[in-house]
Amino acid sequence: MASRLLFLLLLGNMFCEAFADHVIICEHTTIKLMCDQGMIISVDSAEYGRHDTTTCSEGHPPSELQDTSCSSYSDIVAENCDGDNSCSITASNDVFGDPCFGTYKYLHVIYYCY
Repeated sequence: MASRLLFLLLLGNMFCEAFADHVIICEHTTIKLMCDQGMIISVDSAEYGRHDTTTCSEGHPPSELQDTSCSSYSDIVAENCDGDNSCSITASNDVFGDPCFGTYKYLHVIYYCY
């Protein structure tokens, strides 16, 4: 019985993850998160900073892309979007603070529609 329950829990987690939306928002860019009509947003995580030298790198010098170990998790996206059908998010230091001065950053959001 316990193994059957564990299987159902794992299957449910895999099913949910399969339908998660992942969005990358480059610094100084605004995006609108949207769900289908009748569904609402549930933000799983939002992380602002940089983890590699290639994401959102076009047009930026290497000096702005070098720090790849700086980021911070934020509840701001969840606070502004959870329970809504759609919401707009701007990836900026004004909104999320500056976890790595001098580095061009991006916002990575994982959310579900249910």
